[in-house]
Amino acid sequence: MNKRLITTAVAAAAITTQIFATEGINLIGIGPIQQGTAGAGVASAKDSTWLILNPAGLVDLEPGIDSSLQVFAPHRTIDSNASFGAGEKTDTSAFVIPSISGTFGCCQGENGFVGLGVYGTSGMGVDYDKGRIGDFGTGQPQGKGDKMTELSIAKMTATYAYRASDSGFSVGAGPIFVISRFKTDMLNPDTFAYMDGDWETSYGIGAIVGVNQRLGRLSLGASYMSEQYMTTYDDYDDLLGDSLNLPQQLTVGAAFNVLDNVELVLDYRWVGWGELDTLGDKFGWDNQNIVKAGVTWGVNEALTLRTGVSYGKSPIDSDTAFGNALFPAITETHVSCGASYAWEKITAHVAYTHAFENSITANGKDADALEPLAKGTKISMYQNSLTAGLSYKF
Repeated sequence: MNKRLITTAVAAAAITTQIFATEGINLIGIGPIQQGTAGAGVASAKDSTWLILNPAGLVDLEPGIDSSLQVFAPHRTIDSNASFGAGEKTDTSAFVIPSISGTFGCCQGENGFVGLGVYGTSGMGVDYDKGRIGDFGTGQPQGKGDKMTELSIAKMTATYAYRASDSGFSVGAGPIFVISRFKTDMLNPDTFAYMDGDWETSYGIGAIVGVNQRLGRLSLGASYMSEQYMTTYDDYDDLLGDSLNLPQQLTVGAAFNVLDNVELVLDYRWVGWGELDTLGDKFGWDNQNIVKAGVTWGVNEALTLRTGVSYGKSPIDSDTAFGNALFPAITETHVSCGASYAWEKITAHVAYTHAFENSITANGKDADALEPLAKGTKISMYQNSLTAGLSYKF
């Protein structure tokens, strides 16, 4: 695959991956199979989307291509009726999020495997018709700016996995390349000027490493994704103060086959939002601790059913809710279900995920001189998404 094609694919994923927030700004899972178990399953790879969850799982996959589209419909609301606010505003825009990836046999006999994937993974934002600050007591709605933020992120990874003979142990690793696009008309609290709202593009790099150990019916897995170091958004440097790096995360889990056709998975994930200079230090995000559980039932050779649940406390609280009102990454509990139907070479997949509504009311402590206007601002969000995909085995 040539450099221009790779760059175009990652850019296309970034352009279409806009305005959503689940685990912070990250999707709970990539593609319909991960979505079907609420993102759980780090110890049990099912398709090539595991390149970006646990690349060690590649050794258990048949060579093939997996692609999907996710229709993502978040419902975002801001209510700033308190303190001369601009009233209640809602954004219900829906978006399409793509992914495509593949796994291939490689080298070292039957023990070496490679994979390549491009995924829409992360994003956040809103687009309201009035700003969050209000009318300053003038009786006229504030509408010149401070209404909109959009962040879209796509990642590409090329990974290698190795199976250690018949021990059941495997290891995988690879670089992660990132392209991110951002725009906002947010009010800069240092200059009291609105940002211009033009798109800016940033590029970054990180890495992922994973391990798996199979022990009969039990499998154990773990993966670590490093911090992804991004270039700065030049036009927004005064607002952000630094590059908008993406967090490191650690995921560990187990999978157990209670029956030959029924598998239970349980994962724990730590996401280091609070370790970042911008989202952590400047915007006050906390680290997340997330627990996921899922069930996969192979009804017969063709039909597979899935369900799952995920919970992680919002990285934003009342102390930081006003400063992040245009970055409303506050959903906590997700439930999901999904199904696959297989033919000889092709398998069709579908998954539905619902994030229950969560609301946070700002106490204004992060607004400095604007505290009287910020206090009482309430941000809310719930989400629905439907993901469909196809797999082709070589």
